[in-house]
Amino acid sequence: MGKDRGRGRRNHHSGPYNKSNWRGQKRDRPQNNGGQRNRSTPQQKSTLRENQVGITEFTNPEAPGFTGILKSRFSDFHVNEIDSTGKVLELNDLSVPKVAIVAVAEKELDNWRQELEAVIGPEVWKDIANLAEAKYDPKLDQKVEIDVTSLDKEQRTQVHQLVKQLYKGKLMSTTIGQPQVKPKAPEDPALEGKDAAKDETPAQEDNQAPAEEKKTIRIIKPKPGRSDNRWNFPGDYVTFLVHKTNLVTSEVASTLASRIHLRPSQVNYSGIKDKRAKTTQKFSIKRRTPESILNAARCQRNVQVGNFAFQSNTLKLGDLQGNRFRIALRHIAKEKRGEIEVALESLRERGFINYYGLQRFGNSATVPTYEVGVALLKSDYKLACELILKPRDSDVEFMRPIREEWLKNRDSAAAAAKIYGDKFIEKKLLDGLARFGESDYSSALRQIPRNMLMLYPHAYQSLIFNRIASRRIREFGLKLIPGDLVYVEQEKSVDGVEEQEQQTEDLEEQKEAETSEDPPETVEEEETIEEESLFKRKVRPLTAEDIASGKFQLSDVVLPLPGHDITYPSNECGTWYEEMLAEVGLSSDQLKHKEKTYALAGAYRKMIISSSDLKWSFRLYNTPEDTLIASDWELLRNIPVTPEPAENEAKYLALLLEFSLPTAAYATMFLRELLKQDTSSASQTQLEKEAMCKGETEKEAEAMEEEVQAAKEAVIEEEVQAN
Repeated sequence: MGKDRGRGRRNHHSGPYNKSNWRGQKRDRPQNNGGQRNRSTPQQKSTLRENQVGITEFTNPEAPGFTGILKSRFSDFHVNEIDSTGKVLELNDLSVPKVAIVAVAEKELDNWRQELEAVIGPEVWKDIANLAEAKYDPKLDQKVEIDVTSLDKEQRTQVHQLVKQLYKGKLMSTTIGQPQVKPKAPEDPALEGKDAAKDETPAQEDNQAPAEEKKTIRIIKPKPGRSDNRWNFPGDYVTFLVHKTNLVTSEVASTLASRIHLRPSQVNYSGIKDKRAKTTQKFSIKRRTPESILNAARCQRNVQVGNFAFQSNTLKLGDLQGNRFRIALRHIAKEKRGEIEVALESLRERGFINYYGLQRFGNSATVPTYEVGVALLKSDYKLACELILKPRDSDVEFMRPIREEWLKNRDSAAAAAKIYGDKFIEKKLLDGLARFGESDYSSALRQIPRNMLMLYPHAYQSLIFNRIASRRIREFGLKLIPGDLVYVEQEKSVDGVEEQEQQTEDLEEQKEAETSEDPPETVEEEETIEEESLFKRKVRPLTAEDIASGKFQLSDVVLPLPGHDITYPSNECGTWYEEMLAEVGLSSDQLKHKEKTYALAGAYRKMIISSSDLKWSFRLYNTPEDTLIASDWELLRNIPVTPEPAENEAKYLALLLEFSLPTAAYATMFLRELLKQDTSSASQTQLEKEAMCKGETEKEAEAMEEEVQAAKEAVIEEEVQAN
């Protein structure tokens, strides 16, 4: 009974328990503990701070910082993908392409009819016309069949075109091939009848000639609502733009896939966009009509699709140049406009440190994702599972008791049964433990999709990169030193640098994909050496002569992500990698890993990123709910933003920013350099509370001042009246 009631409560909501729809639901009541009330205080959430993941330095620490609230609302953070051609993608076309029947001139149609007259005579055309005008009846076999064995492919195409042109949407035609066998002339006339009886047998026997294919064009009356379902669009892959609000890219892709009967992996996109934002990016799907994609998208809240097109190849991760950001920073101090202008000019000139942002490391300081990554790299699969399932203070409410119960009882099947849906990593891991045994941690981990599982080792790589970048800036400042790494293709073209960086990241992904099989593979030593040398030759160290030539800048320098097939800087920075790996009992050689699923080849990443197209403006507003930036959807639908108040009536000031960043760069790190403050969610929430409290205090002071002034005026008026 209780189980049924529980499901009833869950079905009352729009979907399975998850972070996006848990808000607003009632919290579970604490268990009655022997009549004693649970008087424990609410658990305080502890989120990661920047200094805990190696984010400590600035390119210009002397530049003035200021307070600005980031992502106060979804509408304060907009991301538009920049495709591989450099075009900023904007949702601005909601038209739905449909298969258009290419018109054929009447004269040409008549010529076709004459050419086909020997096969399709007047009687056949009359039958076809009657079929077109007939009402659909599922009880009848409504079809016309034409033997077209004597026609070639071009002539058969003409028949199909005639049916399409003359009876648009009323009939469907298709070619059917049927093997037929011609009997050999029998030596004995008495066998002639026997051989003839075998005419329909497909197998060739001694008394049969080679089979010839009989071709028939079958014309049928389609079921109402259905039409010719053959693919007649100009390319196999449909591309379209997805505009989403407060949703994860992979969640949108999974939902679309389920609605059009595909696997999530068959819905492709170039990159993952921020969740707490309004974002526009390109998707691609093979051989699904735009109309079916649009209908699937309508089932998702806060998702709009459009700008349909067709191409011959699918999208791949990394098929983009970067992202265009439009961001509003709220609660800017009005008196600091001058200082803010100075900070913006400094950022445009010097750029920012290309740190991996806090999103890379999860939302819990109790169990940061890089700790799980270290356990996986050290083959401590038991510890990795325990860390993933460990209770944490940042959990959604329903997950906490499930974790605690598993930690106490180690009953994975019971714990998994309490998690609805299949979106949680914890659910997949618990199902694996229940299936393979409570102690088969390695097999259970394989139940987690590899792209999700590898987030943990990649988080550890990112931590090392952040720490190395901070130490490099702290000890050597913003100058080049011999041994710094640059791409070998650096001298050829500016565009080649970004392309080379992307190729490097793609090569790493390709290597990891090729080594994702569980059974170990034997690789020839010579091939391994050649592959490693090729990857290591992607970069070269700078010499003193290179630095003196003035051809290179700090923005050209790349730092490695640690791996077994990577070139480290040939200066003091190179030794720091092995030192930091040794802190957790690892080395670069160990990153090759005995299980290739977890092998890390390494990669290269720019140390400094600049945004030369940075633009900014200031915007007045009155309430935290005011919309300051129009999204693609609002622009398309002509939905206006909140009007800007007059300066003497405005209560608050916002800074509006617009800039582009290359792929894999974090806008939050751009903003950190500008604000000179922590960008963690906890820090931003606290700043917003303080700003709001300050505003309320100012309002109270103004009200009190008005009351005092009113009292003074009343006293003066009384004195005047008394006199």
